[in-house]
Amino acid sequence: MPKHIYTVKLGDLAEIPGSPYAYWASKSLRELFQKYPPLDRDVAGQKDKPKIADVKQGLATADDSRFTRFWWEVDVDDIATSREETYHKKWVPLMKVCKAFYYDVSNVVNWENNGEEIKQYVIQRYPYLDGKWKWVVKNEDFYFHKGLGWVMNPQTGGKRLERLDVGYIPKGVITNVTVSMIFPKNSSIFGCMATLKSKIAGMFIAVMGLDKDISVGYLSNIPLANPDDILENLAKEAYFLLREYDTGNEPSTQFIMPWILQAWSGFSHDWNPVTNHPIAKDFELSDFESAKEIRGEGKKWDKEASIIALANECVQRELKLRKRLEEIQNAIDDEVYHIYGISEEDRGLIEEEISTAVVKPKKEKIASENEYEVMPAEEHIKRLLSYFALEIMKEDEDGIVPVSDMFLGTRKESGMATRVITKLVDEFGEEKLDRIESELTKVLKMSIDDWFAKEFFAFHTTLYRLRPVIWQLSSERLRHGKGKSSFSCFSYWHKLDEDTIPKARQLYLKPVFEASRMEVENIKAKLSKVDGKEKREVENEFESAMAKYEELKAFDNALKNLLKPHEIKVTSKSKWVGEKVEEITQDEYKPERDHGVRVNIEPLKQAGIMPKTADRVKG
Repeated sequence: MPKHIYTVKLGDLAEIPGSPYAYWASKSLRELFQKYPPLDRDVAGQKDKPKIADVKQGLATADDSRFTRFWWEVDVDDIATSREETYHKKWVPLMKVCKAFYYDVSNVVNWENNGEEIKQYVIQRYPYLDGKWKWVVKNEDFYFHKGLGWVMNPQTGGKRLERLDVGYIPKGVITNVTVSMIFPKNSSIFGCMATLKSKIAGMFIAVMGLDKDISVGYLSNIPLANPDDILENLAKEAYFLLREYDTGNEPSTQFIMPWILQAWSGFSHDWNPVTNHPIAKDFELSDFESAKEIRGEGKKWDKEASIIALANECVQRELKLRKRLEEIQNAIDDEVYHIYGISEEDRGLIEEEISTAVVKPKKEKIASENEYEVMPAEEHIKRLLSYFALEIMKEDEDGIVPVSDMFLGTRKESGMATRVITKLVDEFGEEKLDRIESELTKVLKMSIDDWFAKEFFAFHTTLYRLRPVIWQLSSERLRHGKGKSSFSCFSYWHKLDEDTIPKARQLYLKPVFEASRMEVENIKAKLSKVDGKEKREVENEFESAMAKYEELKAFDNALKNLLKPHEIKVTSKSKWVGEKVEEITQDEYKPERDHGVRVNIEPLKQAGIMPKTADRVKG
């Protein structure tokens, strides 16, 4: 029976930092705070204890919309990983989110000239600091060093955390204020990570009464036993498994190729990330047996296999990954209990207390004996198409690709769907084309052409965390009624310039617009030559042609107005965003990629020349 009555003296509660009302903790658990040194003795105010680590707050930019981007918004050659490099490169990897063991460093921060612009902005924004920018831009000496990170304010819904999500911070990175830093002195980084990721650390947090705000001060009080080699190896395995698996994730700095192509191609020791991101340059494949199994090392894939079968193989590999990560976490918990000398009675107490209100992630049911939250097969197939679409945009000379095949004067230009099918044929063989198209139609529940016209941009925008690099210019919003838009093309962020909209209008829209006008005139002329039932049919045809013509005319006007000086109102928490949107539209639309996706996409959103999905790009 669970114990519901506890007897404890008020003086005993003082054994825990802050004297929280931890009535449920046994004396032996409370004594751990005295037996082992705190994680950071200086912050904890226990200078007589050994120095285990430095625990520090990360960078506060005072305006993230202005100073931070996702790495795919900038030129990777302009990303620095040392203080010295910032004097000729503008951006530095920024960790804004941290998860257990490994999480990709997907952001960058403007740290040009050692953070000169941020420091000046802080001085201007907070004049009462009297020039002391270090009160906001804290702990600069710890930037660029490898260490550990954790999220100070995890989204728990008010419930208690079972474990801390402590992850590895690679060398060459700055952490945001949302992710605080731990720099072990003598202890192994991975061993320390394992200890802090255990249920024991979750118990220490619970005992100190921390449910929402795990600040530097409180975390520094966690008593840390010296980790052993077992913990170090377990944490390393988890880190490398997650990092290697991330090589199939298109927006990751570690990306190699989609998971489907990894399964199809068969593992190779020559694989390396293709992003050219500086923190991917130290990538190496691990020798853990679990990693070899998950990546299918030594497995020869049946070249007659279907795309759906490949996607299901990807699902099974991720199931193996999640299962092994669960085994690693359980092994870490067991070893940490052993190191701290936790009795069976105290272990039961910890398990019971933590399990009463822990945060449990939602799990998607998979056709397996176990349940883990994994990516469904359909997602893998959509990511394959997304990958080919991105390759096509990179290869295209002007970075503008029509959604469907179209004639530009006498020249036919293949649309996105046709080009993707060509990529599929090159990869899987022409003899499989009919089956591939049939399978894709079944999965997408529409043709490939329709998927790129109607669904791809929304998928891509979500995949790229509301900062898309492939933009869809479409007459969708100007259409009366439902159905496919009369004009749609894609443009590539990294080739966006002041000629992009004029090119889209003159080279791509104009032929479609002129063809529509001629169609209206021809049907109108036909009307005068028919009567009766045939006339009613031609009238319907004329009505449909006119609707298309009016849609294209409205779209052409919207593009034309975008190229004129015009006022624009922006809703943003950042004053800088509004100023920069106004700046790039004061004469005509002149994009400035240095300002990021958020600023440059706003005029197109407000002009109504993008699908409704674009409205999600905010901030």
